[in-house]
Amino acid sequence: MTFIAGANGSGKTTLTRNFAEFREIPLLDPDAIANTLRATKSTLPPIASARQVLQAVAGHLKNGESFAVETTLSGRNYLRMMLDAKERGFEIVLVYIGTEKVEINVARIRNRVLAGGHDVPEHDVRRRYIRSYQNLPIAIKRADVSVLFDNSTETGYRLIAVLGTPGNQWFSSKPSWITFDVQSIQ
Repeated sequence: MTFIAGANGSGKTTLTRNFAEFREIPLLDPDAIANTLRATKSTLPPIASARQVLQAVAGHLKNGESFAVETTLSGRNYLRMMLDAKERGFEIVLVYIGTEKVEINVARIRNRVLAGGHDVPEHDVRRRYIRSYQNLPIAIKRADVSVLFDNSTETGYRLIAVLGTPGNQWFSSKPSWITFDVQSIQ
């Protein structure tokens, strides 16, 4: 089970579109499902896409099938899901994408909307940004392997660290959004 996590506008979908590894297993993307629902003129509320993802996750877990899911990691559902997956014998991989400041995310979403993409209200982006970082240490502790990227600049994803067994490997200095002691959570 792979979690591709980070606040809205951090670059989750761009990462999964550009790396073939994410096309080898089913990828559950709430935004893509919401776009499909909008395209079919569905009258279902936006929360319907989140429900569909959770139902698909439950099916993959029940059947013991590998999959990936995109999440802002701002709620508790996916943290609980990690525990459920562990109990079922899944290896959990967390791929987390962070940015140095929320204004980067807000600007990317604004640009995405101008290009015809979906919007996220700014107050939701700001709230989820904070909650995502608050939940990150919990997710790292529950994951077997965590891969951390910083995507703060236009130069693209910068690999920060691979954390987990047999040890932690740092490739770059810790960005300011890593405010916790990694050693204390593993």
